[in-house]
Amino acid sequence: MRIQSCALALLLALICSHVQAFTGPKPGDIVEVSLEQVHPTQTVIGFDQVYYKLESFAKDRQKLFDEICESNGQKKARAISSGADPLKPETFACKDQPGAQLQEMKSVVVGPDGQFYLTDGHHTFSTLWEQPGAGPQMKMNVRVTDNFSDSPDMATFWNRMQQAHKVWLKDGNGQSISPDQLPAHVGLQSMHNDILRSLVYFVRGAAYDKPKSGDVSPEFLEFYWADWLRGQLDLADFNLSERSGYHRALQAASDLMVKPPLSKPVGGGMTAKQLGGLKSVKRKVLTTTVDEKLPLVIEYKSTH
Repeated sequence: MRIQSCALALLLALICSHVQAFTGPKPGDIVEVSLEQVHPTQTVIGFDQVYYKLESFAKDRQKLFDEICESNGQKKARAISSGADPLKPETFACKDQPGAQLQEMKSVVVGPDGQFYLTDGHHTFSTLWEQPGAGPQMKMNVRVTDNFSDSPDMATFWNRMQQAHKVWLKDGNGQSISPDQLPAHVGLQSMHNDILRSLVYFVRGAAYDKPKSGDVSPEFLEFYWADWLRGQLDLADFNLSERSGYHRALQAASDLMVKPPLSKPVGGGMTAKQLGGLKSVKRKVLTTTVDEKLPLVIEYKSTH
């Protein structure tokens, strides 16, 4: 009888565990997490993108709260007061309710033990991690895309993540890494730099854009482009510490990105069209980026 009782107890425990895995957040749910709660699914970010945002926030504090509200799916922030505090949501107001703009929200996958794995938002969350007055304890709303918490072990979990294209297992040089080499947290001290990822960010709207409604905008979209550029653009030819050199690098990257036919595979088995590639470079957009964003990047790097 004792053996039967033990077997029954074990069976009930397994059933409860299985049920519990599916009573957590479901795909489509919006959950609140602190920055230190989420686990990166990539090891690199473009540091220059973070530098640009930090310098932009330093010059115009309203933009910081616009970023917070937009990332929470709440459009922009209403005009802030001098007492607005990123760690105290009651001190500022957004123009909509959380999740009203789902396409703007950052996304997570729920893993074993209910852990959250960030699949979109590494740059934004790293910026907020570094932002004076914000930091690791800051809370944000995220959108759940998948719940893989029923994975029996981490090897199975990471296999599912790879099959779903929810993890980027390459370092800043494009070399393959294993899941156990992923950092524990976002932020400049934990993540590594990929300068090509920054270049791709700065040519958004000029050489590519997020796929239009009806198409799929994959996680790690910009990394597919950066990885494709890696073997074609020699950054040693450009002085990225000054504006004109950085401008020439962005022009060269843009010209390369619009060169492939839209039907040609670029990365991850996806074509240039699926990755938002444009037929020609939008020079005016690129010029605006050079005039408005690059000076902030260069200023931040020269003063920090």
